[in-house]
Amino acid sequence: MHLMLIRHGQSANNALAAQGAEVFGAGRVADPALTELGARQADALAGWIGGVDPRPTRLYCSPMRRTLQTAAPVAEALDLPLEVEDFLYERPGPTEGFGETVRAAPGSPLAELSAITARAVFPGSVTERGWYTGEVETPQQAAARAVRIAAWVREAHDEDDCVAIVAHGAIGALILSAIICPGRQETLGGFVAGTEPWWFDLANTSTSMVELMPGDKIEVHWINRVDHLVAAGMVTGASAHATGNPGTR
Repeated sequence: MHLMLIRHGQSANNALAAQGAEVFGAGRVADPALTELGARQADALAGWIGGVDPRPTRLYCSPMRRTLQTAAPVAEALDLPLEVEDFLYERPGPTEGFGETVRAAPGSPLAELSAITARAVFPGSVTERGWYTGEVETPQQAAARAVRIAAWVREAHDEDDCVAIVAHGAIGALILSAIICPGRQETLGGFVAGTEPWWFDLANTSTSMVELMPGDKIEVHWINRVDHLVAAGMVTGASAHATGNPGTR
């Protein structure tokens, strides 16, 4: 079985973060949309992904606006349904406020999310009242959730599947950690978010591919690949950060 992890395109919050903490804190929203750049990144990703071997056979995303907008053209390119799972959200969940004023938010309503693409298939937990009912997620809870997601990938899919998940930078890094180096990943929950001693810094619309084999054997095919952005002329070299896309959520 193969797993391809994809980070969403540049969001409005990402663009604010690049301008500094003061601007970010004043302008961030709980469920931001893609910027114009983020939409172009998603289109470039869709144009590239059909040529990947193995080709994805299942496509998932979180119930956050930016992942749905990123995954929509990918679903069209692959001719797949887009399966939304409410446990794939970004750490620490949808939140309002910034710093000491941060608080949990319910997420966007079903009508707004379903309008993004007709290919999306939503779980019953996504309603007109939103979908998130928890508190602000702690680093320990996020690390534990990543372990559960990694187990779900193995347990809920066949060995011939290529599972593509459009998710986020932080939870994506934790999922990779849970799969590739579970012993070290267990330590990440002990650090305040952003102070971890090691990390997978995933760029907007980057892809990472790992192969999950019997007996917990893992083969890493690539991490943080941005070929589609290079081909589209959005970056020079191997780093999507050349476009000013920060590695923050």
